Amino acid sequence: MYYPYLRGKQFDLLALRQLSEENKLSAAIHPVIEPVKDNPALFKLIKQFEAVKQPFSLIANPQAGDFLTISGQEKLQHITNKKARLLTGVNDDLNDAQLLIAQNAESLKENSEIQLEVPTIAPMEFRLLQHIKGPLVLSEDHFLRLKANYYRVIPDEIFSTTHLTFLKRGFVGFSDFSIDSRIYYEQSYPTREIVLHLVYFTADKQLRIHHFVSPEDELPDFASRFFAVMAEVLEFVPLQKQIDTSGLKLLKENYFKKKFPGMGVLRKASVMHHLELMSRFLDQQSE
Repeated sequence: MYYPYLRGKQFDLLALRQLSEENKLSAAIHPVIEPVKDNPALFKLIKQFEAVKQPFSLIANPQAGDFLTISGQEKLQHITNKKARLLTGVNDDLNDAQLLIAQNAESLKENSEIQLEVPTIAPMEFRLLQHIKGPLVLSEDHFLRLKANYYRVIPDEIFSTTHLTFLKRGFVGFSDFSIDSRIYYEQSYPTREIVLHLVYFTADKQLRIHHFVSPEDELPDFASRFFAVMAEVLEFVPLQKQIDTSGLKLLKENYFKKKFPGMGVLRKASVMHHLELMSRFLDQQSE
């Protein structure tokens, strides 16, 4: 089982909902949503997931965002019973959780050892793992959030092989942050460049990521930078066999209409593309 960890930002939620509506999100994918924004997209997504019985968990005790107030906490309690909880080491109430998240060893500082029956997402940290007894889901942070010049120097790199190895390593599932990092940013830093991150599978089933960056030459606006990036995407050979994902179709539609869809839609498309490819891979493994 794959547990992508997504903060409840609008375009991440829209990506999940569209994939679900198009029946392109595998039942082997269990999205874990930390709600950081109180917006209609969150409630529409949960309604969609529950209607089609998509596995998912909503974190009941988020550590950032709009639900940190008392009223926000009360609101979360009534959204869904598909709850996950972050282990904090302080008065952890685990009774209603179907999934737990341990971020580091400090989160267990008041529990020398805990026996858990529900899956626990945890990073590969020995001091943490030796204290948790129960089914474990391996959490890894594959994505490097860097400035555009880094991606120009290293445009293509390995993203993950965990989907091939997690069972052999003793885990019942694996987790990452999709096209994002473990570190939460309320907003991205301003940039004049457009960088599009797209994953693809190699013949030996490794998952790699290619960073498409708009040219260093000064282009007049974001639209022209987007068109330049998309011209590179359409020429990138490893993506050709995987170019029919809904995320890539969304990008291509805007490109051929000569329309810049906005940075949020680029984010949505890259997340959709990643999760649809993972859905295909996981469904093929179960055949």
